Amino acid sequence: MDPFDAIIVLLVFLFAGGVKGIVGLGLPTVSLALLSARFGIEEAIPLLVIPSLLTNLWQASIGGRALALSIRFWPALMLIPVAIWIGYRHIFLEAPQSMDRFLGVVLIVYAGLGVFSVRWSVPARMEGIATPLVGFLNGLITGFTGTFVIPLVMYLEALGMERDELVQMMGIAFSLSTIALAAILIGHDAYRPDAGLLSAAAVIPAVAGMVIGARIRSCMSPPIFRKWLMAGLAGVGIKLSVF
Repeated sequence: MDPFDAIIVLLVFLFAGGVKGIVGLGLPTVSLALLSARFGIEEAIPLLVIPSLLTNLWQASIGGRALALSIRFWPALMLIPVAIWIGYRHIFLEAPQSMDRFLGVVLIVYAGLGVFSVRWSVPARMEGIATPLVGFLNGLITGFTGTFVIPLVMYLEALGMERDELVQMMGIAFSLSTIALAAILIGHDAYRPDAGLLSAAAVIPAVAGMVIGARIRSCMSPPIFRKWLMAGLAGVGIKLSVF
C-alpha cells in the first residue's frame, strides 16, 4: 500500500474503535466493511487480525466470568475454529470472487436486524441444541466473510444474558475466532509481513478510538448512534453486493 492507503487504514480503525467504544462491538465488522469497499475483502481480512485480537482479549478479560462462560458455551467454542477453516478454505480455493458479495449480504442482514431492533428469545431447554449449531454457523460465516457477529451476538442476546456477561462472552468468542482466522490465513500464505506491520500499527488508532468512543457514549444515546451505524453498514453492504 502507498502512504495514502495506509492513512486510510489507520483512520478506518480509529473510527471502528470509536464504534466499539460507544456500542460495545463492531470493530471487526465496521473496519472490514470499509476496508473491503476500498481494497477488497481478501486484502482487508489480514489487516483485522492484530487490532481485533488485542481489543477482544481485553474485552474477554473483564468481568470475572471467563471460565464459567467458556464451560457453558464450550460446544460453540469448540466448533467455531473448525467451521472457520471449512468456510475460508471453500471460498479461498473455489469461489474467491463471491466473498465481497457474501459479505455485502451479511452486512445488509445485520444492519436490517439492528435498524428494526429485531430480538428473539431462546428457551433455556433449547440451549444445549442451539449452542453448537450457532457456533458452527457463526464460524462458517466468519470463514466466508471475516466478520464474527452473525448469528452469535443475536443468540447470546436471545438467551437473556446480563450485559457484562454478554460483553465478556463476545470477547471470548471473537478472540478465538481471530486466532483461528489468523492461523488459517498463515496456513494459506495469505498473511503477508507488510499486512502484519500495518495491522500492528492500527492497534494505536483502534485503542484511541475506543477511548474516544467511551467518552462520546456518556454524551449521546447509543441506540440512536447504533441505528445510524446500521444504516451506514447497509449502504456499504449494498455497494459490496451489487457493484
